[in-house]
Amino acid sequence: MFTERGSEGQVSAVGSSSPADPSLAGVADAGEAKPKRRKRAAATLGEAAGGWRTAIGSRLSRLDLAPDLGSDIGSRRWLRGVATLVGLSAVAIAAFPGFSAVEAAPAMRIDDRVRDEFRSQMILPLALGADSGRRMGATLAVQPLASAPERPSLDLVATLAQGDGFDRMLRRAGVSRDEAVLIAGMVGGAVDLDSIEPGTQVDITLGRRAAPDAPRPVDALSFRARFDLQLVVERRGDRLALDPRPIKVDTTPLRIRARVGDSLYRSARAAGAPPSAVQQFLRTIGTELDMNREISAGDEFDMIVDYRRAATGEVEVGDLVYAAIIRGDRPRKQMMRFGREGQFYDASGEGAAQDGLVAPVPGAITSRYGMRRHPILGYRRMHSGLDFRARHGTPIYAATDGTVNFAGRNGGYGNFVRIRHGGNLSTGYAHMSRIAVRNGEQVRRGQVIGYVGSTGLSTGPHLHYEMYRGGQKIDPASVRFVNRAQLSGQDLVNFREQLVRLQLVEPGAALSDLPQDPAEQDEPVREIDRIENRQKVS
Repeated sequence: MFTERGSEGQVSAVGSSSPADPSLAGVADAGEAKPKRRKRAAATLGEAAGGWRTAIGSRLSRLDLAPDLGSDIGSRRWLRGVATLVGLSAVAIAAFPGFSAVEAAPAMRIDDRVRDEFRSQMILPLALGADSGRRMGATLAVQPLASAPERPSLDLVATLAQGDGFDRMLRRAGVSRDEAVLIAGMVGGAVDLDSIEPGTQVDITLGRRAAPDAPRPVDALSFRARFDLQLVVERRGDRLALDPRPIKVDTTPLRIRARVGDSLYRSARAAGAPPSAVQQFLRTIGTELDMNREISAGDEFDMIVDYRRAATGEVEVGDLVYAAIIRGDRPRKQMMRFGREGQFYDASGEGAAQDGLVAPVPGAITSRYGMRRHPILGYRRMHSGLDFRARHGTPIYAATDGTVNFAGRNGGYGNFVRIRHGGNLSTGYAHMSRIAVRNGEQVRRGQVIGYVGSTGLSTGPHLHYEMYRGGQKIDPASVRFVNRAQLSGQDLVNFREQLVRLQLVEPGAALSDLPQDPAEQDEPVREIDRIENRQKVS
C-alpha cells in the first residue's frame, strides 16, 4: 500500500472507500452545490425588486400627486391636486358598471286545452259546479266493477256531406232508422231538405238505451237550417217535437265610399270592401270608363254590397248592387243591379255595354273572308265567311241575341242555322252535325244552337261562319256588336225608386253594433260544462 498527497495537502489511501471516491463523493458534492446557487439567485432577484419598489415609491412621494386641497388654494401644487382628482374621478366613472333589465322566463303559451286543464285544477265557486282535479287516487274503498257503466247521454256533432241525405246522416250518428225518418220528415216540413247547405253541422244528444242492444234515443237535436232560422228537435215526454227558432237578421246594405288614390283596388280593400265586391266593381265600371285614363286619383269610388247580419253574430256578404265614380261631389257614372237576371243599368235605365259578338266555337280561324281556291271544287271562288277549326260534336254558340229565321238543310252549307239580330244584321252557321234550335226561336248570346260537323261541301269537321248586313254577305271580322238593354214603363219607375233608396244608405251603417237577440243570450253554466266534449261524426 502507498500514500498520495492530494491537492490540498491531505493524504488519502488508494483503494479505500473514502469520501474522495469520485463515483459517490463527487456526485454528492455537485448535488449540494446547485440549491445554494438557486437560493443566491432568488435572493438577488428579490433584493432587486425591493430596490425598484423603493425607488419608485420615493419618486412618487416626491411628485406629491395628492396634496391637501384645503391649503394653498390656487397654487400650482393645488391645481395639480385638482387635476389628479378629476382624472381619477373620470377613470372611476368610465369603469362604473351598467344596469340592464333582468330577462324573465318566456311566457307560457296557453290555449283552450291548457286553460281547461288549469280550470279543472283550480278552486272555483261551487255555484259554478267547480271540480278539483282530473282524477282521484284509488283507495281501499274502491271496488272494481263487473262492467263499465254506460254514459247516460252522448253528445255528437254530425256533418251533412255533399249529396247526402238528412236521414242517412242521422243514422251514421247512431240514430235508429225509425227516429231518423221521423226527424227528417219533421225538418222537411219546416224547410226544404235540399236547401240545407252541405257542410251544415248538426248537434245531437243521444239518451240512455232502453236495453243493452237497443239504439240510443234522440233527446235533442239542433242545427242552423238557414241564415235566419235555427231548428231544434226536443224530446218532450215520449214524443219528439220540432221547435223553429227564427233569428233576427239585419239587411242594411254595406256602403263604402273613399278616394281612389294610387290604386282603386288597394284603396277599396283598405276601406274594408270584400275582395269579390271590388272585382265586380272593377268589371262593371270598366265596361263604361277607361280605368287608366278616365279615372283620376282625386276621384271617389262609391259601392254598395248586399250585406246581412244575424243577431247571433254571423255575417253574410252578397253581390255588388251599386257602383259609382264621384268627381267633385257629383256622380260621373252610376251603375245599379236590377231585375231577375241581375244586369247592371246606369242612372238613365240603360243597360251596361256588352260585346255582342262571342266566338261561335273555341277554335282557331283556319280560313278568312276573301278569294281562295275551293278545296273540293278546285277553282278560285269567293269565301264569304270565316272557317273555325273544331272537333266533331263541339258546341256552337250564338254570337249575340237574336231570332232564328232558318234552321235546316241548305245545299252545300249542309245543316245550317241563320239568326237575325238587331241593326239589320244576321249571322249564319254551316256544316253542323246536329241543329239544337228551331225556326222562329229566340236565342241569347252564348246559347248553344248546334254542334260542329262536316255536312255539305266540307273536307272535315269545322264551322263556316258568315255575317250579313241587309241580306248582303260581309266580312265577319269587320263588325263588333254592342248590346244595350233599355228599361221602360213600370220597370224604369221601379228602377229609379230602388236607386233613390240605395242613395239614402249611409256609408258604414251596416257595421254598427247590432243588439243581441235576448233569446240567444246564454245563461250561466257550470264550470265543468264549459269544456267542449262533443264527439264529431264523419
